[in-house]
Amino acid sequence: MGKRVGAVKFCKINEVPGMKPRPIVHLLLLTLGLSVLAGCTSSVPSGKWEVVPGVQQDFEAGRILPDHTYYYLGSSAAPDSVIAISHQFTLRTRVWAQVDLNAEVLGGWLNWYRTEKFNPCEYYGGVILAPDGQQAGVWYSQNIINTIRMPEPGVLEVFQPHTPSGPTCGSHDDRGLRGD
Repeated sequence: MGKRVGAVKFCKINEVPGMKPRPIVHLLLLTLGLSVLAGCTSSVPSGKWEVVPGVQQDFEAGRILPDHTYYYLGSSAAPDSVIAISHQFTLRTRVWAQVDLNAEVLGGWLNWYRTEKFNPCEYYGGVILAPDGQQAGVWYSQNIINTIRMPEPGVLEVFQPHTPSGPTCGSHDDRGLRGD
């Protein structure tokens, strides 16, 4: 273990009396590794963007939800995606534009969606869930995957939706996720 010089015993620097040096090194490496992994995980709670066919039907029937604020992505005349966030939450965004949705505006959007001939993508609807599972809003879009975060209580960040095949709709594989 160490050398004895007179009555004093000297140990090697990485040696502890009664223990082999390897367990200490392994313990230190394990602690370091766990610390690095803990730093890589997100500390911001995440919500969900789920497909729910009833939401699509309500939107296409022209139903506007009370106590919700509406936002859109894309053209104000024919948005690519629409969300409605409950007044219980605040949307923090750099991509969504707020709109005072009324029957006339929604009717124009629905007319565009019904008559659009050049887009092979279907529209879907669903719910936006807070990290605790509470419904925070609804969505209508051709893109069925999204990231929802809650950086602080009552504040939502809803990112730009996309499809499994890429940033925009258009892949035939996208239709299989509905369970059709």
